[in-house]
Amino acid sequence: MAPTDTFTRWSVIASGEGGGRITSQFFDRTENPGIDDRILVMNTNRADLRNTIDRMREQLHDEQGEEEMMGSYALEFGSQQGAGNFFPNGEACARESLDRIVNRIKDNFGHADAFMHVATLGGGTGNGSIPYVVDQFKHGLEDLDDDGAAEEWMDSVIHTAFGVWPYYTEPPQRHFNAVCGLSRLLRVDDGGQNADMVLLAANSHLDDEENGNGRHYDSINDAIITAVDLMIGAGRETRSVIDVKDYVTIPSQMDAYHFTPAVATDLNGEVYELEYMLDQAAGNTYVPMDVGTTQAAYAIVRAPESMIENDAITEPDVYGAFRDWTEKHDINVAGQASLTPKRGRGSDVDVLLLLGGFDLNPLLEHSWDEFEMLGDSLAGGGRGESDLSESELDRIVDNLESYVDRNAE
Repeated sequence: MAPTDTFTRWSVIASGEGGGRITSQFFDRTENPGIDDRILVMNTNRADLRNTIDRMREQLHDEQGEEEMMGSYALEFGSQQGAGNFFPNGEACARESLDRIVNRIKDNFGHADAFMHVATLGGGTGNGSIPYVVDQFKHGLEDLDDDGAAEEWMDSVIHTAFGVWPYYTEPPQRHFNAVCGLSRLLRVDDGGQNADMVLLAANSHLDDEENGNGRHYDSINDAIITAVDLMIGAGRETRSVIDVKDYVTIPSQMDAYHFTPAVATDLNGEVYELEYMLDQAAGNTYVPMDVGTTQAAYAIVRAPESMIENDAITEPDVYGAFRDWTEKHDINVAGQASLTPKRGRGSDVDVLLLLGGFDLNPLLEHSWDEFEMLGDSLAGGGRGESDLSESELDRIVDNLESYVDRNAE
């Protein structure tokens, strides 16, 4: 096996316009460690797909034609032109085209070790389809594959999901979708675990100008891509073993597998202590949260190769700083720390904290009133190709409340 094949091979599957917008920014990087070009954007609307492909072409500065890019990186699914900002319609479209989705992903990414599924949670297409697709890949492929090949391959694939919360000022319908989407990413109908790891970011929290973090869509999306790069890079080139299996195994056993990134970049490693760098990252979580409620944490420190080779930063340094940081904040967590190199010289150090199992109520409080206000009127309301029954909505609520209550204790 070639050395490059020893690293975790990721694939990115995005659905909906928001997910496509985020994913298109992967192509703005000179390299995508662990991902390469294993990227697929899906939508029920061909015009939205073309917009995403046009953004990709701009990022690539490539002469590939639009149709060639569409054939390589895009998939239109379902017979509806859009989901009407109602997540059951997005799920219905994915159910209708599941065999096409499965075959396309199997043909293109059949050697992937892990998937990163990306969706914005306020919409209907991505928010409707991604939780369903994850569930089917983990639990339902035996119904589609007679020879068992897809099922055998998928037995070892890890499914992570990145969900982005709508702005707090967006219409109630988007907050209704977001609450339902979070529940469906976390739990399947019978209350079991769905995605192996659910990563969360909130637009309003990352666009908080009062705290000096003013960002807008492109820069918010770039912050998300930075976190994913750091997370994936740790499993690709690292001085110690920390990878996606480490991220998901213990948190799943703890029933605390939701995470948010906390990132600090371009810190002068010759000036700042590592513990200070971890504090800087912890001050930039991607959702509102109390860091003290964290139940699982992973620290990834990315430093220039020259600093690592000269022992300016070592693995024991990182381990010790992470241990001291957790003790200082009285965080009793399951977690690991890792040192990973980046090319070039200089002294700029990047830090990613993946904080998991924290109390979700500070995030949900921004959406719960809107969710409850719309719930009764939308359940059984006949909004499109797929209705949402009262029993289905009750199950979504029960699943989320049981998960949140467990992690708020």
